[in-house]
Amino acid sequence: MNIVIPKPVNEVLNIINEKGYEAYIVGGAVRNWIMQLKPTNYNISTNASLENIKSALKGYNTFYCGENDSHLGIVNSKFPMEVAKYRGKTNTLEADLASRDFTMNALAYSDEDGLIDYSTGIRDINNKIIKLNGEDDEVFINDPLRILRAIRLSGEYAMRIDMGTQVFMKDDKDLLKKVAPERIRDELCKILVVPRADFYIKKYFEIFIEFIPELALLENFNQNDPQHIYDALEHTFVALKVVEPKLELRLAVLFHDISKPFTYVKNSEGIGEYPNHAKRSADMAREIMNRLKFNKKMIQKVTKLIEYHEYKVPENDVLVKQFLTKFGTENIEDLYKIKKANQYAKHPAYVSEMANIDKEYERLKKFYRKTAFIKKNELKLTGKDLLELGIKQNEVGKVLNSLYQDIINGKLKNNREKLVDYVVTNLIPEN
Repeated sequence: MNIVIPKPVNEVLNIINEKGYEAYIVGGAVRNWIMQLKPTNYNISTNASLENIKSALKGYNTFYCGENDSHLGIVNSKFPMEVAKYRGKTNTLEADLASRDFTMNALAYSDEDGLIDYSTGIRDINNKIIKLNGEDDEVFINDPLRILRAIRLSGEYAMRIDMGTQVFMKDDKDLLKKVAPERIRDELCKILVVPRADFYIKKYFEIFIEFIPELALLENFNQNDPQHIYDALEHTFVALKVVEPKLELRLAVLFHDISKPFTYVKNSEGIGEYPNHAKRSADMAREIMNRLKFNKKMIQKVTKLIEYHEYKVPENDVLVKQFLTKFGTENIEDLYKIKKANQYAKHPAYVSEMANIDKEYERLKKFYRKTAFIKKNELKLTGKDLLELGIKQNEVGKVLNSLYQDIINGKLKNNREKLVDYVVTNLIPEN
């Protein structure tokens, strides 16, 4: 195998070697080389202390990173690098590789010593197997997040997880409760955008419900509705399978019906109905995403998509304007991707509804592209203008909102002179 270390990485290795220390590229970069994939970053292991490495690399832009600042990062936009002291008690490369999570990552390389594999990493990569690096589950006990990492790597590289490793994953799944929610979130996000994310969540469902227990109630939940041929969980998996692998879409689909077991009622004909389930699902999704420390912007977008995933656009133009004002135009395309995935996962007899969804989407697009539709920040009168006209500070927001609603409803035109005249004539005396 012809491995060519990029020049900037090789320079760092040489500097460390010239100071009398060992230095090897380890882990993911070596794994990717064997898979004939381009590494995205380069981890270097050495028997030197970080202080000595930092001193040796004084000409580089470096920073401490990793858990407890155990790594020294090297700033390089094209070839990101991190240097760390050997793991393990004996400060040797062999001990370092023995501490790695999976055999596929327990690999090292240097131009002088070549490819180093003390385990079965190369063989397992060639056989497309993810296997624990060790004889027991100490790897998972030391860091339970590796359970999710195994699933993510399986999805990213289309590799199967060794059966013994799967047994340990399921035996140790409760340890995930001890992992920081931010770390859980990061692995979940990576899993959701791999090819066949639905397959992996379904296959390892008992692991995922350790940190999203709300999903468990969807399993075997009969929707008792002629439009649905799957239980609520299978419906979710089918929709997840067909929606674009974009994180906010996958999150919205995963949670779009999560409230159904709580909102289920039977109508007079004995058919299942779910009043206000979209709003309730959005609220539950917000709770879950807050628990997993998602950022505010992502939570707002995902919950908005969920809340409106079954919204029927009215024929009345004024009501359409009000909907676009409330929902916004920037997420319309994503909303209709959710609506189509949701419809696809229903009974095939209702496939004609897809045409109605497409028609509704095209109508909305034409509508908000018209100059008649404006966003609130496009109002030709500002809060500063209102203050100068004599509107009191505590009334400015209410007046701006009132003007905007009148424009949306066709009662006023978004013309600065006419808006000023309207305010002076109709609102100043009241203030």
